[in-house]
Amino acid sequence: MLSDLRIRNLKPAAKDVWKADGRNGLYIRVRATGGKSFVVRRSIAGKAQPPVTLGPYSDGPGVPGLTLAEARNKAAALAGRPVSNVTLSELLEDWFAQKVQKRYRRPHHVRGYINRFDDALKATKLRDLERLVVTQALRRYAKQRGPVAAMRALSILKTALAYAVDCGYVDRSPIDGLDPENVGRPETPRERTLTDAEIRALWAAESAHAPLLRFLLMTGQRIGEAQRMTWDNVRGDRWHIPEEHSKNGRAHWVALCPAALELLGEKPEGRALVFGSRTTTGVQAWLRRWCAREKMDPAFTPHDLRRTFSTRLGDLGIAPHVIEKILNHTMQGVMAVYNRSEYETERVQ
Repeated sequence: MLSDLRIRNLKPAAKDVWKADGRNGLYIRVRATGGKSFVVRRSIAGKAQPPVTLGPYSDGPGVPGLTLAEARNKAAALAGRPVSNVTLSELLEDWFAQKVQKRYRRPHHVRGYINRFDDALKATKLRDLERLVVTQALRRYAKQRGPVAAMRALSILKTALAYAVDCGYVDRSPIDGLDPENVGRPETPRERTLTDAEIRALWAAESAHAPLLRFLLMTGQRIGEAQRMTWDNVRGDRWHIPEEHSKNGRAHWVALCPAALELLGEKPEGRALVFGSRTTTGVQAWLRRWCAREKMDPAFTPHDLRRTFSTRLGDLGIAPHVIEKILNHTMQGVMAVYNRSEYETERVQ
């Protein structure tokens, strides 16, 4: 697939250089003299047809010729499929297939946001997509899903429309520079940690969800990683988290304290997942209800247990870099480049 960057980087050679766009027979032709033009080459019933020159390539505002988007429109028109009729929904599906599924570790998260965009917005043709239309749609999104969710939805749209520009669907994104605060509210870091009394209450809670939450508090790991734990991942007094289970894609191991081993010993070994197949949403819903019954205000989340774990280790005098290693955080700055220590002794102690 062509892009403006690829076209600009094409250099002339002794013979004409042809590069295909991959759709509707569109090519960029670079002559030995350096001139660049768009050409359509097609075959009918296996027989090559004479090439159709659409016009020279314009590599910037005010430069005569065709932009990549205009050339694609003309090539598609010859095939009876004008690119200008592409809708936002079609663009999102193309972006999802080409980028999200190939590069994102959790593409289903992005899919959730795409599915929740309202139908009117997704049915809008890219040529008709205006800044005001997107802003109003995202404000409706904020009312339905919350301002933080609207901010994330805006980020997804900006990325998808940048892809549209790069591919030549449009010359520019209508939401470039759109202030996120016009549609939502920035996500502020949570500061919630559990008190001693709250920890004791959680330890005494009777629910199928409680063992998982207690395990998170003892290990400091993420709920998604614990829910994917299999018995093969538990070897002796260590829990091995494979890279495909880890949020950051790095394999990790966690030293299990005696209380954590005792908790695991109470779980049935016959099932594939140590903590069963309960969903993260189900655990969170139960925890909200439990916090309300116990009059814990504000309610805490499973991730707050990870923060509590980290904070309590700091209070005990554990060095910050050891805590970060236990949490499987990425080292920052020079340490990320030169410090490859696992701090095994410190993590086990």
